Formats: sequence, structure tokens, C-alpha cells
Amino acid sequence: MNSIDVKETMNNNHITIFVGEFGSGKTELAVNYTLQLNAAGMDTAIVDMDLVKPYFRTREQRELLEKRGVRVVAPDARLSHADLPVLPQNLIQALSQTQTKVVMDVGGGDASIALGQLKRYFDKYSYQALLVVNTKRPFTRDPQGIIQTLARIEEISRLKISGIVSNTNLGSDTTAEHIYQGLAVVEQAAKQLALPVTWVVVPDWLKLTDEIKPPLFILTPCTHYPWMM
Repeated sequence: MNSIDVKETMNNNHITIFVGEFGSGKTELAVNYTLQLNAAGMDTAIVDMDLVKPYFRTREQRELLEKRGVRVVAPDARLSHADLPVLPQNLIQALSQTQTKVVMDVGGGDASIALGQLKRYFDKYSYQALLVVNTKRPFTRDPQGIIQTLARIEEISRLKISGIVSNTNLGSDTTAEHIYQGLAVVEQAAKQLALPVTWVVVPDWLKLTDEIKPPLFILTPCTHYPWMM
């Protein structure tokens, strides 16, 4: 399969920012991408910017990430389950360390507004902002919904999104057909927006039978949600 080369996808960007609606799969993708950068020999840090929903936060994966040598930048552990708009400590320090590849997991909905406070740092350092889309979620089921979501996030975050990640899934019930159908919708939106489909996310246990053009991002699920225990 035509899976991604993480060094190539990062290019000269110091920072990769994952944005999208609730349930798009940003956190799982951010954790996987960070671990792949780390495995490729890069100094890496992951920033948890999910300030709204406590069950979907990157810091739940702190132990896994730190064992691999990844720096986790997140709110104080005493506030790890607090629903408070607290920016992570040492965030500015991480952004200013240009030899480190920084991955940012940004919460859904209006949580992206926190990025606006950091615009001067993003303007100073190179970044790529990627919209993660799950067409099984309410606001991104069709091209128009994806386009509206992108416009709203760009407005409130003050960032320019440079690509779309097709991440259509139903968790462990995901099928190859879901992947193909979701990609077709994302490609329509991307064409209207004149943006590339950066990756198509495929869980590591699922094999596709038909070749697709955008690079595949093979994802290993890391998160265990309370309702799955």
C-alpha cells in the first residue's frame, strides 16, 4: 500500500496542527503521527490543546508517549480531568524550539479559538494545519458541511488550512466501504477548496482491495474509551 513517509510529509514544517470537529479522530491521529515521527529518529513533542472534552485528550496517552521519548505538553496533571480553558504549560517554549517537530492536537468546535492567541508564533515558525474529516459525523457528512467547517475553523483559529485528512470511520466497525465512501465525499470538498487530500487514514487491521491515489496513513488505535472497558 502507498503509505506515507513521515519525514516527507513534515517537510520543512516545524509544527503540524490537527483541527476538526468532535469525533473526527484528531487525537488518535496526532498520537500516531507523533510516534511515527519519533520512530523516524526525530525529536518530537505533542501538545494537547483539547480544552473542552476530557475523555478525548492526548494526555491520556502520556505514559505511552513519554516511554518513547516524546515530550508531552499538556495542562497540569491536577487539572487533567477539569473542564477548564487552561493552556498547557511550556507551550511557548516548545513552539520556539525549532529542532523539535511539534504536533498539536486541537479540540473540536470552538476550542480552535485558542489558536488565535498563538498566531504570532505560527507566523514566525513554519506550520501545516490539517483538517481531519470523519464523514460519519454530523457536520461533515457532505462536501458543503466540510467546506463550512473549514471556513469556520480558519476564521476562529486565524490559521490557513493546507490540506484535508480523510478519516471516515466507525471505530472497530469500520469497513473498507466506509473508507472509499468517505474519501469520495472528501475529494469533492477538496476539489472545491483547491486543497489536497493529504492522507487517507486506514486502521492497521483493515486491508483495502482497491488502490487509491492519496497516501495512506496506517493507524494503530491507542485510545481506550470508558465505554469500551
